[in-house]
Amino acid sequence: MNQLSWYQKFYWSRWGKPTQELELFKYLISTPISSVLEIGVGDGSRMRRLARLVRLPAGCPALRYVGVDLFEAANDGKRHMSLKQAHQVATQLGFKATLVPGDARSGVGRVANKMAPSDLIICDGGIDSTEPHSVSWGVWLPRIAHDRTVLLGCSEAGGRLEVTRIDLTRFDHRSAA
Repeated sequence: MNQLSWYQKFYWSRWGKPTQELELFKYLISTPISSVLEIGVGDGSRMRRLARLVRLPAGCPALRYVGVDLFEAANDGKRHMSLKQAHQVATQLGFKATLVPGDARSGVGRVANKMAPSDLIICDGGIDSTEPHSVSWGVWLPRIAHDRTVLLGCSEAGGRLEVTRIDLTRFDHRSAA
């Protein structure tokens, strides 16, 4: 979580790899954030890129990172860190981390009642960018997001992340589950 030079900012916003995450890189470079909810941690490579690019707002000592993943229980054929490895990596990166094992719906449900809303939500797969409220964990959006939260997601795991608008006015805050 260091200051990037103008060249590094230019590089990451135009040619950063993987190219599926260019919107994420642009957002991190332009906007200071204090909290992230990542749904689908995988092998932790995005977590490492977050640490490299994130800018913290003044007075924020560490990034609050919440990661939801199946970790070692995943059977999708992709590489996943174990829960212990994810804790180690997050600690090494200087994050104030909470890692929640489970699928998106159950993991987000457990996070929603315990954590403050996040500035950035990253969802690797399962998001319809035209209707983000329809995801299995969409009922929790009023608790995990605030009016300035940005949701970056894609429909297929590993796909191109796109900025998705969240309309919190669709929910009656008193009836959130």
